[in-house]
Amino acid sequence: MKQISPGNVVIGSILIVFAFFTFMPFYYVVLTSISNPDLIRNGELLLWPKGFDLNAYSIILNNERFITAFSNTIVRTVLGIVINLTLQLSFAYALSKAYLPGRKFFMLFMIITMLFNGGIIPTYLIVKGTGLIDTVWALIIPAAISTWNVILLRSFFENVPASMEESAKMDGANDFTIFTKIYIPLSTASIATIGLFIAVHHWNTYMDAVIYINSADKQVLQIFLRDMVVQMEMASLLGDTGVLSKTSSLSVRTASIFLVSLPIIIVYPFIQRFFVKGVMLGAVKG
Repeated sequence: MKQISPGNVVIGSILIVFAFFTFMPFYYVVLTSISNPDLIRNGELLLWPKGFDLNAYSIILNNERFITAFSNTIVRTVLGIVINLTLQLSFAYALSKAYLPGRKFFMLFMIITMLFNGGIIPTYLIVKGTGLIDTVWALIIPAAISTWNVILLRSFFENVPASMEESAKMDGANDFTIFTKIYIPLSTASIATIGLFIAVHHWNTYMDAVIYINSADKQVLQIFLRDMVVQMEMASLLGDTGVLSKTSSLSVRTASIFLVSLPIIIVYPFIQRFFVKGVMLGAVKG
């Protein structure tokens, strides 16, 4: 049995402490959302539920705006994953080929976009000029290419043995066939990792919906969460007993936060096993 060194004990203890402080806010949100609001006052710290009350969840799940925002966010996330992955994988595959004409120019052009951008107003004018305002495409197309993701994927593709591509070409395969039949199956872990990054981005991003979406029926979950928190906070400050007749402002806010976070929490364990492998693949040049 391998002996545990004092250094590993110290490092493990530090990681446990950090994990505890990371987990506690989420734990507090869950406990507050399911506790009886009459037993919770002044945002006190909870170590276990006080009573049991799901009225906050009932209020949110019966809210038509939540259902609409949830559907819009799912559509945005699915379309974003498909479109972003397709473009980023294709771009990375092309850049991984040393024989690509203008390869250095494209790499330089891509890196410049990571360091500099046109700003909010020029970007908004471009989105407006292309007729994307108040559509789901305004939330997907402007961020369709992530330079960081492309660099990660290109690094992995460069580590695929050249002999595999040469053998495929000898059998008559073209670049599209090589890409779909060899590179894509070999990059499952990387695709899952990058797909998770993209999904979290589209699920959590708030600012682009504020800027580009005007219609209430096209808003996403993050906007609903902001409006819900503001509405319940104002009801609490003004003493609106009609809004808070069944529960408290804090219960509704924490329940909203938990419901918005829940889909990512459910999906992550299924992708987590690819995560470390996907990030490390291509990190060391062979």
